[in-house]
Amino acid sequence: MTDSTGHLEHDALLTAIGRALGSDVPYPEAPGTPGDALHLGTMKLLPVGTSREVLGGAVDAATGRVAWVEQRTGEPQGGYVPVSIDVHFAWEGHLRGQVEVPTYNPYFGCRVGFMRWYGDALVVIYREKHRTLALRLHPPAEALTLATLEDTWAFDEDTVYFVSQHPGLLEGRLLPSLEQALPLPVPEHPRSVQFWRHAPGALALAPWPPMNHGETRDAYQHRLRKVRESARLVPLPPRQSRAFSPRPERLWARLDALLASTAPPPLGVDVLVGAVATAFWRDERPLATGYASEGGRGSSPRFLPVYWYQHLRAGGRAVEAEAWLHWLERISGMPDVDATPWARGHDVEEAAARTALVYLRARAPVLAEACRTGRLPEGEYCYIFTTPDRTRRLEQDAHQPAGFREVLRQVVASRPKSLSESD
Repeated sequence: MTDSTGHLEHDALLTAIGRALGSDVPYPEAPGTPGDALHLGTMKLLPVGTSREVLGGAVDAATGRVAWVEQRTGEPQGGYVPVSIDVHFAWEGHLRGQVEVPTYNPYFGCRVGFMRWYGDALVVIYREKHRTLALRLHPPAEALTLATLEDTWAFDEDTVYFVSQHPGLLEGRLLPSLEQALPLPVPEHPRSVQFWRHAPGALALAPWPPMNHGETRDAYQHRLRKVRESARLVPLPPRQSRAFSPRPERLWARLDALLASTAPPPLGVDVLVGAVATAFWRDERPLATGYASEGGRGSSPRFLPVYWYQHLRAGGRAVEAEAWLHWLERISGMPDVDATPWARGHDVEEAAARTALVYLRARAPVLAEACRTGRLPEGEYCYIFTTPDRTRRLEQDAHQPAGFREVLRQVVASRPKSLSESD
């Protein structure tokens, strides 16, 4: 998008807002004077004094309803700068209401990435200080629903996909419901992958190359284009098959059957299901009705298989430890595993189980290497045993498989040190 196109679109939005409010002139903004405080959600300077800025909006052409996100600042008061960020909605000549946009602190700003009407539902995707969120409203009602996304995301057919906190995984939310979509394994490391909608039903993925020392911006952009030209295409589930309503026990049983040929050790499948395949049977970041701080990165139990290996060796159970390691190696070498089962028209439960198997096969060599070296892969971390609170939350999670809970109990009893603390 060129700057001139952006201005034209923004001007059209201001005109639509004015019309929805019963005015023949565009909705007025008051830019204010940029100060020296940086919006962390927008990376722009915060205006000093009175200002009013429209950050984004959506127009329902069929009904004339308009919604927009508006930021206002006031005169500083004893060092405090009053800032508010609200979503407003208007139609038929009247303002119908406004709702505060949930953020850690409006002072740190908000960047609107997407707004759209879906019938009477309004969806807004925005970046605030700490993370990217999706907001759903049904104006003029003020009740709202929030889903946590990640900063890298792309759309296809009213599904927003984003880089998961789980390495090598994309997660998704259906719009406007914000319900979970089936997660998709990807080969690239999640923190260094760029992806975009290549065509309907397909994403393009490519590494995100680091900028070399002394490299000019133009040279980097040229190299980035070359990387994108060789992007890997990932087919997406059929639109009607993206809804994800897992029934945990059924998924666990199906994974047990799919992994039977690898001769799992005692408690093995339960540990992998609870530690690694969690995203396929539970919503780890459930929908909320307001802003809340998250539990913190690094608190996932995805490296519990490594702690269990270390626990076995430290307890003089070397034979069991080696059997555990060899099992992980057998999973990583499983033949005849369909790399994209989600695109094959399986029913929801079978697609989830087979997709989880793809993910387990991809993660098994990572876990095996961590068992052998005692070190985590570059760019990954684990702090689950750093504080008593984190350990307690794991122990009190009654939704995990029984074998996972038993292994966790034994590991916790040995008072382990988190792997990232050992680096």
